[in-house]
Amino acid sequence: MSNLEYKKYARHIVLDNIGISGQKRLKTAKILFIGAGGLAASSILYLASSGIGYLGIIDSDQVSYSNLHRQILYNDKDVNKLKVNVVFDKIKEINADCFISVYPYVLNEDNSEDIIKNYDIVIDTSDNFKTRYIISQACYLQHKVHIYAAVQGFEGQVSVFNYKSGILYSDLYPENLQLQNRNCNNLGILGILTGIIGILQATEAIKIILGLGKILNGYLLIYNALNSSFKKIKIKPKQIKYIPNNYYINELKGSNIITSKNLFSIMDKWSVILLDVRQPEEFYDQHLYKAINIPLKNISSKTTIKFIRDYLAHRNIIIYCYDNLRSIIASKILYKNQLNHYRLDY
Repeated sequence: MSNLEYKKYARHIVLDNIGISGQKRLKTAKILFIGAGGLAASSILYLASSGIGYLGIIDSDQVSYSNLHRQILYNDKDVNKLKVNVVFDKIKEINADCFISVYPYVLNEDNSEDIIKNYDIVIDTSDNFKTRYIISQACYLQHKVHIYAAVQGFEGQVSVFNYKSGILYSDLYPENLQLQNRNCNNLGILGILTGIIGILQATEAIKIILGLGKILNGYLLIYNALNSSFKKIKIKPKQIKYIPNNYYINELKGSNIITSKNLFSIMDKWSVILLDVRQPEEFYDQHLYKAINIPLKNISSKTTIKFIRDYLAHRNIIIYCYDNLRSIIASKILYKNQLNHYRLDY
C-alpha cells in the first residue's frame, strides 16, 4: 500500500477487525457487477471508495433520462452514452488505483463462465429472471459467491448464494415456477430504494472478503421503505440441485451410468475407485467410503488429467456428486480426454 492509501483508508485500518491486513485483502479482491443500473450505482461508489482493487462491470445499455432518478452514477451529460464507459471514468475519479474491466454486452450462457471465472464475488444487479438463472449456474460451476438483490415499488430484497457451497438462487425461485421477466423499465420504483439495497449488497461483499460478521447465507433479507422494516426469512434448500439445461445430459447420452442401488454389489466384484468431485469441505463433511476427492474446478487441469491417466485409469473409475450436476460436467471432461469411467446417478 502507498502512503496515500494509508491516509485514505485510515478509518478502516484503525478498526481491530480490519487493520492493514484487511485493507490489503480489499485491495486484492476482484468483484464483478452484472448490471450497471440503480443497485450497482451506490454499491460501486462505496466499494471503489473502500479500496477494492479490481472491479468488473457488464452492461450493454446506454444511459437514459428515466435512469437518472435512481442511478446516481449518471447525470444529464451522460445520456445516450454507454453505461460501462461512464462508470469506468467515475471509478477512476474515486479510486485511481482500482483496476477496471468493462464488458459492453449482455451476459449469456455462452460468455458467463469465461467472465465470472476471473472474479471472487459476483454482485447480481440485473433486473430479469433469465440473467439471474445464468448467474446462478455459472457461479455454482465456478464456485463463486453470488450476492443477489431485487427491488420493486417500495420493497427490496438481498441474499447471498453459493457461499461455502450453500443455497442457490434456484432454491429461492425454482425455474419450474416459470416466472415472468420484469424489470425497472416497466415497473415503478422508489429511486432511493435502489441505493439502500445496493449498499446492503456492498456490505455483504466487504464482510465476505474480510471474514466478518454473519453472512446472509440461507436467508432472504426484505426491506420495506414505507414502514422502515427489515424482515429476515430462512430459505429452505431444495433436496436436489437443479440442472439448468440439458446441454451436458445430451452430450453424455452414451455414458455408462451406475445407480446407487447397485453400487455396492459392483464394488464387491470390480476394482473400483470412487472419485468425489465436490469441494473439499463437502467431501470432509460426508463422503462415500474409500472415495478420493478431486474438486470439479481442478478436473480439467493437465496435471489432474495426467494423474488420472497414470494412476487411476487401470481401475474402474466411478464419478459421483450428491446433486449429479458436477459429476455430469466432470464426466464430460473425462470423455473429452478419452478416459473411460462410470458415473454414479443418485
